[in-house]
Parts: sequence; structure tokens; C-alpha cells
Amino acid sequence: MQQFEQYWIFAAFCLVITTALLRLVLRDRITLQSSLWLFLLLVGLLVLAVAPNLTAIVAHAMGFVLPSNFFFALAVSALLLLHVHTLVTLSRTELRSITLTQEIALLREQLERQPVLPNGRLPTLPPDSLGSFETRAADAPGQPL
Repeated sequence: MQQFEQYWIFAAFCLVITTALLRLVLRDRITLQSSLWLFLLLVGLLVLAVAPNLTAIVAHAMGFVLPSNFFFALAVSALLLLHVHTLVTLSRTELRSITLTQEIALLREQLERQPVLPNGRLPTLPPDSLGSFETRAADAPGQPL
């Protein structure tokens, strides 16, 4: 218990950050999926702060001479995982943005090809006449979207 008294400030800091992150998730400022890794990291750090003896035991079992070296390696690994997760999310968003831009360009082109009536209005078309993006892409394999 005496060692916990040394790390209570660190434990309190982890709790404050976790609470702030939870408030952001509950207010829909960030998604739970994107903050899940950070929640897990903060819970892990909180466990390490509450049980420093456990940290020393695990560090020596994994071959680290000093628990601080283990803690540093753990922190770097966690940040690496957070970075990879962010890259995956960013790549998905970029691909979705490209797809949406292409879909908008195709729809704009179809609108420009529509004949205009003498009164300046576009004729009403049945819903199937424009077709969906998926059917157009399937009709022209090998063509850029």
C-alpha cells in the first residue's frame, strides 16, 4: 500500500483523462470505436499505477531489468497501436471520399444530359431510369468509377 501512495497522482491523472474521454464519447464528439484503444490504454495504466508490484513482477518475467523500461516499452507499443488504428481509419475515410466524389460526378453528368422542357423544367422520370451506382459499375467492368 505504501507504493500506491507514491503513484496516486498518476492514478488520479489516468482517471481524469478517462472521465474526459468518456464525456466526449457520450456527447458524440468522438466515436467509441475510435477511442476504444485509448480507453484500454488508460485502464492498463491505471492498473499499473494501483499495483506497482504487479508491474515489477511482469517486467522481470518478460526480461526487463527495470520496471521503468517495461513501462516505457509498453507505452511506445500502445502509441504504435493507436497510430496504426488511426491510419486504417484515415485510409477507409479517404477511399470512401473518393467513391462518393465519383458517384456525385456520375450523377451530375446524368443530370446535365436530361432534356429541358420549354417551360424550363426537367421532365419527371421513373425511379429506375437513372439506375443505381452499383448497376452502372457492374455493367461496365474495368471502367473507372
